[in-house]
Amino acid sequence: MKVIIFCSALVATIFAMSRPTGPIVGGPSDVDPTRYTCEAWKLVPEINEKNDGGVYVVPIKVLKAQTQVVSGTRTVLEILVGESRCSKESLIPANRISAVNCLLNDDGQRAVYNVVIWEKPWNNFRQATVEKIRDVEPSEEL
Repeated sequence: MKVIIFCSALVATIFAMSRPTGPIVGGPSDVDPTRYTCEAWKLVPEINEKNDGGVYVVPIKVLKAQTQVVSGTRTVLEILVGESRCSKESLIPANRISAVNCLLNDDGQRAVYNVVIWEKPWNNFRQATVEKIRDVEPSEEL
């Protein structure tokens, strides 16, 4: 009986120690979201295509970032955006919006968007898919 218990414990220990630790090769890896602040600003045109409001929304903060190597690089960003002080009817096109010329409206509505960027630099290919996840309450801290 003691031999069976010992063998069972030994097999369980060997199994637990043989399991890989760390990220799965080819799987998504969490990365520092602050590295993607500039990328979030580059995505303003795509995000605003999904925004029906009369003012542009601008990035406040990148909440989460993941990268994955899949026939190129797949980057997934979760971005907190807020209404700006710039009307969509203004002379500033969406691809020219920046933190300098389009300030955040501190009292404006906020939302979280999920953006998936697939890039293959050797083919000069870049595709961004944008989806609104949810609105954010004024009192909600993220």
